[in-house]
This record gives sequence, C-alpha cells and structure tokens, in this order.
Amino acid sequence: MEYGLIGEHLGHSYSKLIQEKLLDNYTYDIHEVAKDDLDTFMKERNFKAINVTIPYKQSVIPYLEQIDEAALKIGAVNTIVNKDGKLYGYNTDYYGFRYMVESHGVSLKGKKVLVLGNGGASQAIQAVVKDLDASEMIVTDIILKDSVISIEEAYKKHPDVKVIINTTPMGMYPKVYGSAVDLDRFNQCEAVFDCVYNPQDTQFTLQAKEKGIQVAVTGLEMLVGQAKRALEYFKDIEIDDAQIDRIYREILLETSNVALKDVSMDIALQVASTLHKECIVLDSNHYEEQAISSNKVLVYSNQDEKTLIRNGFIIQAKNHDEIILEYKQKVNQFNKRGCNE
Repeated sequence: MEYGLIGEHLGHSYSKLIQEKLLDNYTYDIHEVAKDDLDTFMKERNFKAINVTIPYKQSVIPYLEQIDEAALKIGAVNTIVNKDGKLYGYNTDYYGFRYMVESHGVSLKGKKVLVLGNGGASQAIQAVVKDLDASEMIVTDIILKDSVISIEEAYKKHPDVKVIINTTPMGMYPKVYGSAVDLDRFNQCEAVFDCVYNPQDTQFTLQAKEKGIQVAVTGLEMLVGQAKRALEYFKDIEIDDAQIDRIYREILLETSNVALKDVSMDIALQVASTLHKECIVLDSNHYEEQAISSNKVLVYSNQDEKTLIRNGFIIQAKNHDEIILEYKQKVNQFNKRGCNE
C-alpha cells in the first residue's frame, strides 16, 4: 500500500471514493489493521502516506519522528507522511470540522457548546470550539476524567447549550438507531453537528430536524474537507476549497438511496440503470435493514418513510426523467441550510 486508510473496522468508509475523486491517476487503499497488528504495521513503514481513524489516532503517536503543532496541541494524529523512512504526523480533522461549521454559517462565538465524546476526533473538534470563541464548552463521555462529565449531568446542569456536536460513533452504519443524546433535554439548541457520515442522516440529526433545529448536519463535509487537507500533505500540493463541495455533492448523488412509492418496476429499473444503483422492492418484514444500506433504488408501498430518508430521498415524481431531475435537485439542496428538503 502506497496511500490509504488504516483503522480497525472500515466497512463503512467513503475515504477511497473521496480521495480518488480529488486527484487523477491516484490509488488509495482501505486497510483494516487489528490492534495486535498495529505495532508491526507501524514499524514496517511500508507506505508513502496514510490516514488514521478509530481507534488509532492516539496510538500511532509513539511511532512518529515529528508531529506538527496542531496535532501536538490536539493530542491526536489522523495523517502520517513517510519522508525517507521518517514518519511525520498531522491532524486534518481540525480543518475538516472548521470548514463544516463555517460553510453552514454557524457562529460559536459567545455560545455554550456541548461536545459528545472525548476521543481522538473530539480533541480536534474541541480545539476548533475554543478557537471559534465559544463562551463555554461542556464535554461528556462514558469515561469521566478531568473536566469531562456524564450526559446525565449535562442534562441537569446545562440545558441551555446552543450547539451540540457528536464525536462518538453512535448512530454509525450499521447500528443506525443509536444516539448519544436526547435533544428534548436541550430546548435552546439551535445547531447540531454529527461527525458520523454514514448514514447521511443519523438518529441525532433526524431528531434535530423533527424539532425544527435549522442546522442539523452529518459529517460527510467534514470527511471530504479533512481528506482534501490530508492529500495536500500526502502530495505536497494545494487543492482549491471549491473541490470540497463538488465532491460532497458527487458522493451524495452516487451513494444516496432513491425511494419511489407506487412506481412501476419498469420505471424503477430504468432509474436504477441511469443512476447505476441496485433496485430493491422492500420486504415488509426486513425493510429497515434494507433501507439503511446505500446506493439503492427502493420501491415501497406502506413502509415507514422516516426510515427511508435516513440514507436517501423520497421522490414524488412518477416518470423516469422527472424522477432523475427531482433526485438531483434534492441532492443539491441537502444540508445547504441544514435541512433535507
């Protein structure tokens, strides 16, 4: 492997898709590494550059000759470049998350912010929250240490938080029904960000949208943003920020489901062929499991539509051309104002 991603469980990853869209004639591999194999992998150094994800963002640090100031401050590394046998560590999660917050026009200045989770990704996000001048930052986790508190204590003492950020894997595919927080306990919340990017709407963001919270965003933009910055380190190049939104839209188009109600199979199959998606008639007994996968045309009748929008869009049009047009419009609208419209 020359370039790629390492982590423990990577079946949900979009990193290969993103990285190879950023640069022509470039191969990026997904490489699962068991915890017992990490030491050997890092000592062998058989790569030019890698990204690092859960649970190794802190575990890789002892193998590095040098860490940049941002990664050192954060205490986590997600990008490693091999320069003549010496490993240099960086953190691009900071860049990706800050891009996501600012691209949605959310100001953290003077606001109380709740961060769910205290792992490697959380450290980068906490740094962004501080740098964007939040008035107070509350961090919750299962492991209570330093100033970290439980979510139950946050419910009791901080019901007035304005922005909530999930850095935990709760709600990630395939265990999509979990959430690290109950938003009904925070009635002053005005924006939520979820670092989970698969599915495209998590239990967390769906609840936010049901409550009328105007900005409810999952982590695909953050993922693309951090990947763009990582590739700049990998190849020592500069990439225009405009590429982030372009690739974000392309990935949504290529991976989202199209849910069609009471449409003939001929039309559904035509749509699937045009969009290069698999066509499935939802089984009433197993439709929840079918609907959380991605890149499908889902033909349904009476199934729960809240389940269907978790990883896709319900399309009302009935003929092929109008379905394609409506789908592309919904992809372009998704998360522009924090709403799946």
